[in-house]
Amino acid sequence: MNQESIHIHPLHHQPEFAPILAHWSYRQWYMQRDIPFRAVLESYRARASGIEIPLSFYAVAHTMPVGMVSLKRDDLWERRDLNPWLASLYVLPEFRNRGIAGLLMDAVVDRAAVLGLERIYLFLGQSEKASLQAYYSSRGWAFFDRAADNDGADTEIYSYTINRR
Repeated sequence: MNQESIHIHPLHHQPEFAPILAHWSYRQWYMQRDIPFRAVLESYRARASGIEIPLSFYAVAHTMPVGMVSLKRDDLWERRDLNPWLASLYVLPEFRNRGIAGLLMDAVVDRAAVLGLERIYLFLGQSEKASLQAYYSSRGWAFFDRAADNDGADTEIYSYTINRR
C-alpha cells in the first residue's frame, strides 16, 4: 500500500468513526488510568462536531480507518500556558512505517495554519522516547522544554512553528 491509497479527513466528515478513534485512544493511553471509556468517547464526539479546536483527523485506507490525530487545548495539564497541542497520534500497527503518521501530522499543521496559529506543541509518550525524539525532530519539531506529564512522569515538550503559506 502506498501513500496514494491513504486519505486524511477531518472527523466531522464521518462522525460515525468517533467510537473507533475513541477505542484506539482508550486502549493506547487511558485503559490503565482511572478514566472511563465514556469520557474518551464523549471527547471524540465533541471533536467530530466541527472545524474548530478540539478536532481530530483520521486516515483511511480504502474504506477502513487506519490512523488518527487530534489538535486540542490543555493536553499537558502542567503547561496550560502552551496551546494548542498535537495529540493522540496513532496508526494501527499493521499500517505503520508507510508515511501515514506524517500525513496525519501534515493535516494538523495545515489546519493550524488555516486557524492562524503560529505554533503548536506536543509531548512525548513514555515508551520509545528516543525513536519519538528522532522522528519528530526529523519532521521539523524542536525541543522546547521539560515538564511532568499528566501522570507525573518526566516528559519532553516539542514545538512546531507554523509557516505562513
